[in-house]
Amino acid sequence: MGDPIEFRILGRLDAAVGERPIGVRGRRTQLTLATLLLDAGRVVPVPRLMEAVWEHDPPASARTQIAMAVSNLRRALRQAGGPPDVIETSGPGYRMRVTGVRLDAWTAEERLLWARSAVADGRAEEAAVLYRDALRLWRGPVLDGLGGLDSTIVTAGARRWEDLRLVATEELADVQFALGRPAELIERLSGLLAQHPFRERLRAQLMTALARTGRQTDALDLYQDGRRLLARELGLEPGGDLREVHLAILRGDPSMHPAAPAPRPVRPAQLPAAVAAFAGRDAELRALDGLLAVQGLPVSVISGVAGAGKTALALHWAHRAADVFADGQLFADLRGNGTGPVSPGVVLERFLRALGVTGDRIPADPEERAALYRSVLRGRRALIVLDAAASADQVRPLLPGGAGCCVVVTARRRLAGLMVSHDARPVPLGALGAGEAVHLLRMTAGAARIDGDPAAARRLADLCERLPLALRIAGTRLAVQPTLTVAEVSALLAGREGAMGLGDDAELW
Repeated sequence: MGDPIEFRILGRLDAAVGERPIGVRGRRTQLTLATLLLDAGRVVPVPRLMEAVWEHDPPASARTQIAMAVSNLRRALRQAGGPPDVIETSGPGYRMRVTGVRLDAWTAEERLLWARSAVADGRAEEAAVLYRDALRLWRGPVLDGLGGLDSTIVTAGARRWEDLRLVATEELADVQFALGRPAELIERLSGLLAQHPFRERLRAQLMTALARTGRQTDALDLYQDGRRLLARELGLEPGGDLREVHLAILRGDPSMHPAAPAPRPVRPAQLPAAVAAFAGRDAELRALDGLLAVQGLPVSVISGVAGAGKTALALHWAHRAADVFADGQLFADLRGNGTGPVSPGVVLERFLRALGVTGDRIPADPEERAALYRSVLRGRRALIVLDAAASADQVRPLLPGGAGCCVVVTARRRLAGLMVSHDARPVPLGALGAGEAVHLLRMTAGAARIDGDPAAARRLADLCERLPLALRIAGTRLAVQPTLTVAEVSALLAGREGAMGLGDDAELW
C-alpha cells in the first residue's frame, strides 16, 4: 500500500502524496477539487460542480470542462504516486473517496472531539493541548484564495470550517480560564476578533482575559468599541452575556481579578540511576553542555563500539542537566543492539502515559501517536534520552516538534540520517585516556589495590582496551575477590577474549 494522499484546506488549497507535492493549477481545477473535498465521500453531481465554478452562468462547454478538470486532477495524483481511482465517477457526478485520503480538516475535527471528551472528564491540561494542536492546523482562512472568487458553494462549504475554528478558540479560552492562564489567550483572541468583530462571545472572552491579567481599562475600552460598532452597523445594543461581563468588570467582581494559575501536573522523571564509577569524557561532556545553548530542538547522537560507555555518558550528563528541564525527563531503551528493536509506536504509548495522557486517548495509529506526543510536548522543557537506537528511522517519530526539549540518543552507529534531517550533533566515543582508564579501575577496585602495582594496573587497562565497561568488569572482579592481585587478573584477561570473559557471574554484567 502506497503513501496516503494528503489534502489541506485549512488555509490555501494544498495536496501531496507522501512528501511529493501535487500541482493543482488553474481556477477551474482548484474549485472542482475544493468542492469534491468539501463533500468527500458523497457524489457531487456535475451541475453542482458547474455552479461551484461558474455560479449561474456556465458556458456551453461547462460539462466538458468539468470532465477535463477531473482528468487533470487524476493525472496529477497518478504522477505523484497516488491511487488512480481516488476520484470516482459515480452516476450523475464524481465522488472523492475517503479511504486512502487524509484531510487536515478531518484531523482538526477529531482533535476537537478528543479535547471535548477530555473537558468532560475533567482533564483540562490534556484538553488545552488538544485544542491547541487542532487550532495549529489552520494556516489561514479556509481555502484561502478560492472563497473570494465568487463561488457561493465553496464559500458556504468553507464557512463551516471557519466557524469550527471560532468555536474551538472559544472552547480553548474556557479551558485556559479554568487553568488560570488568561494571558496565553490575548494574542489569539485579539487576532480573531479583528476578523470577526461582531462575534460577541469572542469579545466577552477577550475582555475577561484582559481583566484577569490586570488590564481592566483595556477591557472596558474593548466593550465600548464593540458597543459603538453594533450601534453604527446594526443599530443594536450588546447582548446580555457581553453586558454581564462589562458589569462584572465595573463592579470589581472577584471573577475578574487576576488569579494564580492552576498547578501543573507532576512531570515524569524516568532517568535510570547513573553509574557510580565514571571517569574522563570531559570533552564529550562539554559537547553535550553545548546542547543547552542550541536554538530550536537540540539533538545529539553518542556513538561508539560496544562497551565504550555510551549509556553511562548519556545518563551521567542527563542527571547533571536534569534541573534545566523543569517539565521532566523521559527515557527509553530502544534495544537496537540486539535482535528485537522496540517499535516507535510502543515507546510513544509509554511516553504519552508518562506525560499524563490516559490510555483511551492514545491513538492506535503510530503517526497519530507521534502527532499527539509532539502536541503534548509543545511549549514544555523536557529531556528525552533514547538509548541503544537501531536507526534514524526508529528515532525520528520520538523527536519533539519544536524548541524547548532536548534529545540525547545513543547508538553503535553514527546515525548520519539524523544529522541531515535534524542537525544532530555527533559525540563519538573511543577509548579512555591511559590515566582515565587507571582512575576508573581505582574507582571500582579500590585505590589501594591499583596503586599497589601501577605497572600491572596500566597493563590491565590496556588489556581492557581502555573501554569503560571492560574496565568496570575487571575492577569489579578485583573488588569481589580480594585475594586476586592486579597482575593475576591481567594474566586471566590475557588468556581470554576480552574483559567480558571475567564476568562469569550474572551480577558482574
